[in-house]
Amino acid sequence: MGEKAVIETYEEKRKRVQEFNLTSDLFAGKVFEDILASQELCRILMQKPDILLRNVKTQYVIRNLESHSVQLDILAEEISGNMINIELQMYQEDAPFKRTRYYTSCIDVNILEKGKEYDELPTVTVLYITATDFIGSGKGYYQIRRTVQGNGRIVRKNVDNGLCEKYFNLEYPTTDEKINKLLEYLRNSDPYYQTELFPRIVERVCFFKIGREGVDIMCEIADRIRQEGKIEGKIEDIMELLEELGKVPVKIVQRIKRETDLNVLSRWIKCAAVVSSISEFEAKM
Repeated sequence: MGEKAVIETYEEKRKRVQEFNLTSDLFAGKVFEDILASQELCRILMQKPDILLRNVKTQYVIRNLESHSVQLDILAEEISGNMINIELQMYQEDAPFKRTRYYTSCIDVNILEKGKEYDELPTVTVLYITATDFIGSGKGYYQIRRTVQGNGRIVRKNVDNGLCEKYFNLEYPTTDEKINKLLEYLRNSDPYYQTELFPRIVERVCFFKIGREGVDIMCEIADRIRQEGKIEGKIEDIMELLEELGKVPVKIVQRIKRETDLNVLSRWIKCAAVVSSISEFEAKM
């Protein structure tokens, strides 16, 4: 009887996990934290079969206390030292190009050590994947290239500043069949799919969708993220209320953002809603 209950629990969890695919930040983060899986992804999208990665970070947060922090879906470093940022944006957003601009600026600031020259900045490649063709020219792949104009005419093409932007979408096919098969797999993520193009990616999908250990991991993470979402929501509410009173000191911001007790955060929301100054809020924390 006990064994049957365990099996039913596993089946329920497995059904929950089947809803995930590689266009989900949560699921992609676990699959692509594996360096070989990320290597397959980069090799196909960049059409460079010899790329070797040194390390990979998924759901990587670059914190900026005084400005907007960012969370990168995938940040990979090549053996050469060049960086690759892969973003999966399945919802419609107003300014994808400006998001890329801000994300890459945060990467640059994070990797250029004090005292180093600008020419030591590595190349940063952004692989940006969207559900629809937001650029609107009916193509599945676009690359941004810098040019120089003089007197209204292009005088130099492909002016390289070390930033490479490639945009893919799931609405239209590209001219490369390998890329098309990979993008299609991101959408359906069938654990029983067989391919020689990206076997490690499929292996990781199978582990998290079918294997008991992988299924347990995914369900645990999903539950934790729901809890973290509640925490983040309360923190945002507190900050919005306090910002109406003036500039919030860094020490208070840090204390609020470190708090994980929902009861404490709820009390702070009530406090922030009735105090007349930030100093009064701090005294009552």
